[in-house]
Amino acid sequence: MTCGNALLQKVYETGFALDEVNLYLDTHPADSQAMEYYQYIQKANQDAVAAYEQSYGPLMANQVDANTWNWINSPWPWEGGM
Repeated sequence: MTCGNALLQKVYETGFALDEVNLYLDTHPADSQAMEYYQYIQKANQDAVAAYEQSYGPLMANQVDANTWNWINSPWPWEGGM
């Protein structure tokens, strides 16, 4: 697995865990351990996204710097890009 794929996998994993604990907290709002885990996994997800974006650029269109559009500068997937 390449470094980019590993970083993206971490984004996926932490995002999935964040969604799951969010659903759990919908039905168990008083669970303090779940709330602690939510805060932990939210930070882990933010860190994973930041690490990926630092190396490979924004993951979402709303995270693009309004002054530039750098996706066009990277190789397209059929050119070997990610």
